[in-house]
Order: sequence, then structure tokens, then C-alpha cells
Amino acid sequence: MAKIGNIFFNRTLNQFLECNDLDSKKGVSLVEKIQGSVSDNLDKVLETIAQVENPHREALKNICLESVEGFSEEYFLDALSNDQTVMRAAASDILSNKPAVDATKLFQRLRDPKSSPAEVIEVLEAQKDSLKPEDIINHSLKLETDDAIQLLKLVEGSEQPIDLSSLSFQLDKIESPVYKINLLHYFGSINEAKIPLIVVRFLDDSNKVVVLEALKTLDRMKIDFDASALLPYAESMSGVEQELVLKIIAKQADASLVPHLSAYLTLKSDELNEFFARIVVANADKDNFEKLLKRLSIEDDWTQQQSIVGIQKFSDEHLSDVARELTSHEQEFVRNTAQTLVMNLIGDEDLGKIEEYALSDNWQVRERAIQSLAKSSNRAAIGVLKKMVDAYPDDYVLALRAVKQLGFGKGLEIAFEGLKNAQPNVQRASLETIEAITSEKHADNVRNNILWNLPVLTTEMREFAKMLMSEITRDYGLPEIQIDENTTTSTGVVDVPLFGGGTGTTVRPDERLSPLDQLAPGSVWMDRYHIKKEIGRGAMGRVMMAEDDMVDESLILKFMLPELTIDQQSTERFKREVKYARKISHRNVIRVHDILLKDKLCAISMEYFESRGLEAVLEEVKCFETLDGLKILYQIASGMVAAHEQEVIHRDLKPSNILIDDKWHVKIVDFGIASAGTAAEATLTQTGSIIGSPAYLSPERADGNDADERSDIYSLGIIAYYMFSGQLPYSGKPMEVLAKHREGNAPPIMKVNDDAAPEVSRLIVKMMAVDPSARPQSMKAVRDEVKSLVVEFELPEEIG
Repeated sequence: MAKIGNIFFNRTLNQFLECNDLDSKKGVSLVEKIQGSVSDNLDKVLETIAQVENPHREALKNICLESVEGFSEEYFLDALSNDQTVMRAAASDILSNKPAVDATKLFQRLRDPKSSPAEVIEVLEAQKDSLKPEDIINHSLKLETDDAIQLLKLVEGSEQPIDLSSLSFQLDKIESPVYKINLLHYFGSINEAKIPLIVVRFLDDSNKVVVLEALKTLDRMKIDFDASALLPYAESMSGVEQELVLKIIAKQADASLVPHLSAYLTLKSDELNEFFARIVVANADKDNFEKLLKRLSIEDDWTQQQSIVGIQKFSDEHLSDVARELTSHEQEFVRNTAQTLVMNLIGDEDLGKIEEYALSDNWQVRERAIQSLAKSSNRAAIGVLKKMVDAYPDDYVLALRAVKQLGFGKGLEIAFEGLKNAQPNVQRASLETIEAITSEKHADNVRNNILWNLPVLTTEMREFAKMLMSEITRDYGLPEIQIDENTTTSTGVVDVPLFGGGTGTTVRPDERLSPLDQLAPGSVWMDRYHIKKEIGRGAMGRVMMAEDDMVDESLILKFMLPELTIDQQSTERFKREVKYARKISHRNVIRVHDILLKDKLCAISMEYFESRGLEAVLEEVKCFETLDGLKILYQIASGMVAAHEQEVIHRDLKPSNILIDDKWHVKIVDFGIASAGTAAEATLTQTGSIIGSPAYLSPERADGNDADERSDIYSLGIIAYYMFSGQLPYSGKPMEVLAKHREGNAPPIMKVNDDAAPEVSRLIVKMMAVDPSARPQSMKAVRDEVKSLVVEFELPEEIG
């Protein structure tokens, strides 16, 4: 059809608008005329569309739709940027009815400052079934809040898969809570493994409504996901949020979550500790429970104990079965804990295994076995306890407590034998056990056994025994008897053998009425040591400065807490400090004199060195100048060379164990967890037992392996890093720090401290190598290299 000019087009358009019957012959003719010339008159048509009503409006839109194809689509897209609202609205209306408009072009129009986002979004809404969700989200983030929310709504109900790798947003850059909530609604509808990790990021939002919506989204999800990302929020949240996060953790928990709970069994809240202990018990399998125990093995003693006690509280047959597979584990802590949990539930089928533990040469294993037998309610446990006290008389009191708790009359045989024991605490425990489990059936026999054993009881126990006999006589209506008191008195003696080669009697807790608290300034101990002042306290005991009248000099007395002298492990560590430290004679190592026993107190005497710990010095100076630091490092290395020459590995080198006086003279102290460098004497620090400070622990020690010279070299490398940078290379919770030691990605010293010398930095990097074979292979090599650096930096005085 021939095109008509603008004047005639306007006249035709007016005739079209005046025609009341567009289906008539005249109406059809007018439509055809407009249709033939619309491409040259789109502005007029668009303007008219916005001003008229149906059916003329709809007819004009259909005419335009037929013209949208090809070059005309660009026209309508350009019209979205028209200054006139009526034009933009009409163009949007037409494009919205077009089957397919190029979405890329529409998204580009959103960024055109002349375009109206509302009209563009209206067109996009008509195309939303074909739009990619990631494109909608990414482009919405570039709009003003109201427009962003409108565009984001287009993802609701979308059946298009989302490409998460193409999704890019920073939560802290999004200000609108409403936008975030809408985004969460969409994420909640997607069943993809990575989505929960994205949603978890919303839990750090400052808006509590957003946080709650994120939790609700996670709760609604029908897919399994790693709940470990939620663990930090269990403690930091409260109220409804905490209830919801715990609900999600419980729902998503599986065996893989168990190792992550090692840091969540000793929180401030007992309720949370119990919650996570239940999660462990319910979900543990062998591999993941082993991982949990390995992580706990590098924690401090208190954390280990509280964690295991919490798990034991809810232990069941499932966990006992899991633990049974780990009872022969190579790592001591894992093995002992597994044995404890197995022994927590004892049936007849388990008793043989418990008997094996009860007869172990490891006193800790025996102690746990006794505790388990006591809870077993199994009569056959009495026989096991009898075998144990025959093999290990020192455990008699523990066995008697178990007999008392079991309550079986058969246990009286063990108690009767205990009356013959020379130790007052065993005699007392025997009488207490007899009192607890005596019945009418055994009353006469019990009274006779006590009577026969009166002569061997101590004076105090004899009085207790006579009272007990009177009670039995009265309570069970036995005939009165006359007691002939022809008895002798026995006394107990404290004997702590020094370095093997003898077996002393067991130190008994009820005889440990400690006079340590009475050792105040001004008091005298052993008729020669005048106590001047207390200078420190620790987990093992107290440290006091004293004046030795015999040699007229000041010294240090390191007292072991009396209650710890009944603990074999603590006693061995105390004696080990003397044993190894006395081997070393060097001006950079504190001289240890002897171990002293008096008035039921045990102490180590050592030289007095007026000083401060390196840790305190570092807090004051932050970091050392190169020359000053090298002087100190040289002295530490020299002292450790002397130790290593005696085959003594310190195993706990840290700033607090390095003392410095006002003249910057250095001495190393505290060989309490030192080990022998020879296999014959290494049993006290065997592989699998991790002791030491996590911040300075070598990677091999963090893995539970034994230490050698290179472990001390690594620890000294960490100390040197601290000395020259002013900070530790790794920080965080103990387990996090140990993991970082294994990875070995410490920030270069020169990035932390611009003034650090490159030569010093290179030496420290070698000392801190994760692989022991990459470190200097001896402390002597370290000392010599430090000395060469001192010379290079022109130390003015003699250094050695």
C-alpha cells in the first residue's frame, strides 16, 4: 500500500479516531492506511496511543507491534528515553506486548540516565520467563533502591537456573533491608549446594530483621548443607535468633560436623555445651570422631577434660561402638578417651576388655577402668577389681571406692584385705566400704574380721573400727564382745624417689594437710631457708624467693602444690625438671640445685636471677633494634646448644621461659616438659602427647609427633620473629594457630616491620620452615649464623 504524507496521515488518523466501528469497511480501510505509513509517523502514533481509549488504543498498539520488527525495535527502545512521559509509557506498553525483546539492550537502557527505569522494568517483566536470574540481580544492584526492589521482584518464581559464578554482590554495599529480604526469598527457592553459604553471609547484617529472615530461609531449605558455618553464631546470637540457629544446626548436623565442634564444647553457656555434646554423640562416626579427638588433643588439659566429661554425660551405645574402634589408636589422647567412652557402658561382653584396661601399666587407663567398673552394676566387676589390687596395690583406695559404689557383699573380701594394708588411707577406705555394704547376712563375719585386724590398724583407724563394730553389734542384734586392745601403732611416711632406681610408697591425699599456705614471708623452712617473698604462682605450684642461711645467698624455691603430689604425671614432670636442668651447666641457663622434701612439701631449689621475662620486655619495647635483638638471640641459642649437647630438648621455648636482667644478660628456665634426646629415656614425652604453648609449637609437634633439636629451633624462630617484628606470626584460637603452623604462611617480617634487616629475616624464615629438614639442622648452626650476623653488624663488645 502506498504511503501517504504527514498532512494526509494526520487527517486519516483523525478519521480513524472518529470512526465508531473499526470492524466496518470504512474502519478496516482506515487501519490499513495508517498501517502503511506508521513507520514514518511513529511519534504521532505513540503520542496518540497514550491519549485515547479502547478500541482505538488497542488497534494502534497492534499496528505498532507489527512495526516493531527490524529497525523499528530500536525506535521503541529509544522512545523509552523520551522526555515525554506519554511517549515512554506507550513505548513500554508496546514493547511489553512484543514476544521477545533483546534483554541485553533493555538492561543497557536501565543505565541510561534519560531512561525511566520503571518503564524499562515493565518491559523486562513481560520477558521475565526468559531472563537469567543472575542478570536481574546484578543489574538491580546498580539501581536506586525502589527501582532495584522492583527489578529484583522479576526473579520471583523464575524457572531459569541461576549461574552462581556470574553472581557478584557485596552485602555491605546494599543499604536496603527490603532488598536484602527479597533477595533472601529468592535464594530460599533455589536448591543448590552453594546457596546456604551465600545466605549465611546475611547473618552478619546489622539489621535484625534481615538476620531473622536469613535464618528462616536456611530453616526452610530442603537441601543438606555444611552447618559448620553457623557454629560461630550459636554463641554470639541470643533469643529467637539463637533458638533458630540451633534448630538449623541440629537439623543439618551429620558426621562431618563432629570435628568442627571441638571448639564448642567448652563455651560459657552450659546449655550450649550440652547441645553440642549431644550433636557429637548422635552423629559421630569413626573417622570424624577420630578427627574431633585429634583436635582436642592439642588443647589445654582443662578444655580436654571438660569436653570429654560433656560427651560422656550423653554417651550411648552408638558412641561406645564408635569409640571401640579407636581403643588401640596410636595417639595416646585418642586412645585413652576412646577407652573411657567404651568403659562408660559395660555389659558382660565388655567386661573382658575393661579387665584388660584395669590391668594396664598406665595408671590413667586403670583409673578410668575403675570408674567404669563402679558404674557398671555388674557383679562380675568385683573379680576384676580384685585382680587389679593384687597387681597394683597403690590403686587400692580407688578400687575400694568402686566396691562401695557397686554395693555387692562379694566386695567385702577386698575390704577385709585392705584392713591389713599398712597405709592409713587404705585402712580408712576399707572401713568406709565395709560400713556401706555390710548386710545382716554378713554382719557377724564382718565384725569378726574387723576384730582380727584391730592390731594392725593405726590408732586413728582403730577408734573408727571400734565405733563401726559397735554399730554393727547394735544394728544387727549381735551378742556383745569384749575387745582386748593389745595393738600397735603404724605411721605413714612420704617418699618421693628422685630419678628412678627405687620405689617409694604412695603419697596419700588424706595425709596431705598442706603447710604450704603457712609459708609466709618471714617463716623458715627446713631450718635454713628464710622465705622472703612469693614471686609467682602457676598450675604446678608456687615460686618463692628465700635466703639460704647455710651458704648465705638468695635462691628460688619452686614448691609443688601438695595436692598434685598424688598425681603421678605432675610429680614426674616436677622431677623431670630437676633431672634435665641439672645436666646443663651454662651461663645462659638457670642453674638448678636440688629437689627438697620436708614437712610433706616438695620443692626445687635453683639460682636467683633478678630479671624479667622476655615477654614483659617485648611488651615494653615492642620490637628490638637489629643489634640488640641479635645479642639476645645469640645468648638463647648458646644456652640451648649446651642443653642439646646433653641431649636435652626443651620442648616449650617461649618468651616467658627466657629471663633477661637489666644488663640484658639472658638465662633460659623451665625444663619441666623437657625430653631426653635418646630413645631409652623418651617414654615420659612419647609420641601422641602434645604439651607446650601453641603459639611456639613446631608443626611436627602440632601433629603429635615427638620433638628433636629442630623443634626447639622452630620455637626459637617464632620467638625471633616476635623480637624483630613486634608480633607473633600466627594468631587466633589454639587450634587455628596450630593449623597455621602446619601451613607455614607467616607474613614476611619486612612487611610487618620496614626496619627489619633482610639478613635476619632470611635466617628466621629458615628456622620457621614447616619441614624440619629445611631448617638449620642443629642449634649450634643457628648460634654460629647469629654470631656471624653480629659481627656483620659490628657488635662493639665481645660476645662470647
